[in-house]
Amino acid sequence: MSPVHQALAAAAALCLLALPSAACGNDGQPPTNPGGRPPVTPFTDVARLEPYPPRIFQVWNDRPGVVVFDYDRDGDMDFYVTSRGGYENRLYRNQDGVFTDVAEQAGADAAPYHSTGAVACDFDNDGFQDLYVGSWGNPEDGLDFRSPSGSQGNSDRLLLNNGDGTFTDVTDAAFGDAVNLRSASSIACADVDLDGWLDLYVGNLADEDFRIFTTPNHPGHHNVLYRNNGDLTFTDVSEQAGVRGPQILMRDPEGKPILFTDPETGETYEGYDPTRTDRLGNRVGEPTGQTHAVLFFDYDDDGDQDLWVANDGDRLRVYRNDSTPGDPRFTPVAHAMEIDKVGSWMGFAVGDYDSDQDLDVFVANIGPHLRRWPRQERPGGSCGYHDAFPWGTCLHFLLRNDGTRGDPDLGPVGLFQDVAADTPVTPSPFMPPESLRPGALDPSWETPKGLAAYDFGFGATFFDFDNDGDQDLYWLGSTLGRGESSRGHVFPAAGRMLRADGSGAFEDVTVRARLLDILKVDYSSLDPAADIDADARRIGTQFHENGKGLAHGDLNGDGYVDLIGANSSGPVTIIEGYEEQAPGPIFVWMNGGGSRHWITLQLRGRMAVDGTGSNADAVGARVRIKTRPKAAEGADPATHYQVQEVRAGSGYLSMDSIDLEFGLADAAAVDEIIISWPSGVTQTLHNVRADRTIVIEEPKE
Repeated sequence: MSPVHQALAAAAALCLLALPSAACGNDGQPPTNPGGRPPVTPFTDVARLEPYPPRIFQVWNDRPGVVVFDYDRDGDMDFYVTSRGGYENRLYRNQDGVFTDVAEQAGADAAPYHSTGAVACDFDNDGFQDLYVGSWGNPEDGLDFRSPSGSQGNSDRLLLNNGDGTFTDVTDAAFGDAVNLRSASSIACADVDLDGWLDLYVGNLADEDFRIFTTPNHPGHHNVLYRNNGDLTFTDVSEQAGVRGPQILMRDPEGKPILFTDPETGETYEGYDPTRTDRLGNRVGEPTGQTHAVLFFDYDDDGDQDLWVANDGDRLRVYRNDSTPGDPRFTPVAHAMEIDKVGSWMGFAVGDYDSDQDLDVFVANIGPHLRRWPRQERPGGSCGYHDAFPWGTCLHFLLRNDGTRGDPDLGPVGLFQDVAADTPVTPSPFMPPESLRPGALDPSWETPKGLAAYDFGFGATFFDFDNDGDQDLYWLGSTLGRGESSRGHVFPAAGRMLRADGSGAFEDVTVRARLLDILKVDYSSLDPAADIDADARRIGTQFHENGKGLAHGDLNGDGYVDLIGANSSGPVTIIEGYEEQAPGPIFVWMNGGGSRHWITLQLRGRMAVDGTGSNADAVGARVRIKTRPKAAEGADPATHYQVQEVRAGSGYLSMDSIDLEFGLADAAAVDEIIISWPSGVTQTLHNVRADRTIVIEEPKE
């Protein structure tokens, strides 16, 4: 048993001795149960426990990404965290439950590069996931990507998994002159043309030196779609596929476009000033949005992977996949879907939150923070301006999947409705959202409701944290200040764990689950009826870290899904008027577990077996399971269905494990598993025993 497991087991044993009839948390305290609601077994941040030294779980980076994957295929989950140039990226190898940073010896440190988002995808179908690591340039050199980049560290990297615990940098051979030098943010993989090889989409933001939100000039960098040629080389097909990104929407208060003219060509652009240059006189930016997150997801259930793009200060975009083998093609459909509002869109999460057998989408936004002040009058990239108009919002989206409809011009398009305001959330008694406090918002604004009332988010993920058979939602994110004297910062947020009830409502259990993105919280004796000193306990958004990357996976193989959250480095307010630079903490939140049943599915496509069928990672596979949980005495057991999809690149800068983890409540077996493979093959398994991880290989046609 590892030292970490020993510490958790000792705490549980002490709890059982003291309270033999109580359900115990993993710190020796019984989980609280306010209002008679179901108890919450809390998570434990093992990054702060022995045997780990104090500085092993921290990172120097403004935008750290997290990837959960089994890089050495030894049967347990490892994880990767990105760092800025001059600091090594971290590759934490899982050895019997203890995580050791092996990035340097594995050849995955990428120290010269300002790393951002990353994904782990098996690009050569050899059964081992490779690493693609984005970079975004030196944020302090005053140069954009067109200027000489020899020392900027803004070249993305492709690290080939050698299958022996090491990686080889094959970037130059794989991409040549087409390597991405723009400011990468989030990245995702999918077999977009269904030829058996995983392709790659890189979302690009803007160089940090030139990200300004107070003027109508708010450009980003074009995104890149790389087609996998099947020989470890890639071709940029962004323009022909239609996914580089169109011009942004920047309107004056009357709704008229705000245009800039190129004096050399006479061409006009909305929201992009082509005369702006960097310190070497080269043009800054491109006429498109600043992308924070990208997502491949088959929203229309037609068997191919569609593309979703979240932009900061621009529209939410959706591209329907209309590709054929060897010819990637996408059609923009967000406007027809009526979800193309301008927002500060940050991250995606996909899950069936209402248990109706289709996949819904949460899109993180800034939240209602800027509604504390009067409406912003001057046009600019901030959603504080756009929020005042029908075309914009600062509030989160919860997009309920209602199928598709026929559009007379475009054909079938998705039918998604934003139900965030109509989605009830039982607030935390310890840390309710600030927007619900009387007088918190400027009276010129409407008070948000439901899920829309909640605060800032970057990384987000759906997962069944208590294995009751429905999808819960966690997000974290903040910016502009850290530390206990940071009460005046603009976007204070400390993470939210929303437990689903399976019918479309949530309960905020963040504090009871011990998932605050805050260091040194005192979680003891949480009784909502008691008059606790929340500030003394460090329970409050003012104590936030700066959450960025987030990913989930079952790190210890107990069937209960764990979380990893990475925070930005930067200034920490020690006392009023004094700040110092500090690395960002990495939280490794281990799920306290329980007695409910579960099953985890690892899918293997045939391309790794005989070169036919689906990609080795089975990215794009859709899985539906059917169980019959126990019913009350005298009642017939109700059939329960769940659905998930294998995705590679699942949130802001980050990637969840590609394993599919299902909570089964009290069902000891799965009646039916139906797998729709990307190749078109459908596979059905019956009466599968629960409480284990099973590997399923794609059958021959």
